[in-house]
Amino acid sequence: MAEPTEQDQIKTFRDFMANYNKLSETCFTDCAWDFTTRKVLNSESTCALNCAEKYLKMNQRVSARFQVIARRGWFWK
Repeated sequence: MAEPTEQDQIKTFRDFMANYNKLSETCFTDCAWDFTTRKVLNSESTCALNCAEKYLKMNQRVSARFQVIARRGWFWK
């Protein structure tokens, strides 16, 4: 298998950053409730951990499914 080009590496990094930013935004919006204190509440912390875990598992499943579909050539027929 050929070495990834610089453009491939940049695209991979951009994809990673877009995914990371989406996860951060989604979980912050869903889990940060109390802005009257600097302290992170236990419920907020638990929510953020659960949110991140679900998001990452979902992303992993979608990626795996996409790879199966791509290998079968369904997108390029």
